[in-house]
Amino acid sequence: MKTPFCRTLLFILAAGMAHSGLLQAQTTPPVVLTAATAPAGVRPALTRDETALADPMREALRTLPQAKKKFLAGLPTGDQFLLSVRVIATDTSFRQASARVLGWHGNTVQALLLPDAASPAEPVPISFPETAVVDWTLLRASGREEGNYVGRYIDTSRQLESLPLR
Repeated sequence: MKTPFCRTLLFILAAGMAHSGLLQAQTTPPVVLTAATAPAGVRPALTRDETALADPMREALRTLPQAKKKFLAGLPTGDQFLLSVRVIATDTSFRQASARVLGWHGNTVQALLLPDAASPAEPVPISFPETAVVDWTLLRASGREEGNYVGRYIDTSRQLESLPLR
């Protein structure tokens, strides 16, 4: 009779500690990729991606300094400045992720890495060099969007791929 009671008590205590924040799961922070810091296993995929997205990335990076100035001058209430970065997914792959910029100190960005649409996770605070930026989007409170060169290119490519051939 003691064993089920002890298990129940331990379960209740562990659940209470986890809920109160006393017991936290160990999670590894996301690793933002730059061309210089990419692990060897990820480099082939990174090279393929950079070749496929060369033109829109070039335009995004060309216009990033002006967008950075807008952010540093202060955005109106409700506007958000998002940066697209690459985050290691596995030993040989990465995923593109959005980060909401909180601050920009020199060439270092402080941001909240936003979870995927399918993930219930919370945004994760992160810091990364400006050289990790792939694309930028200034999302106005009205819903209007500036930038998003790579994102629009990818969306258009997917739409074209889904068209039936005649």
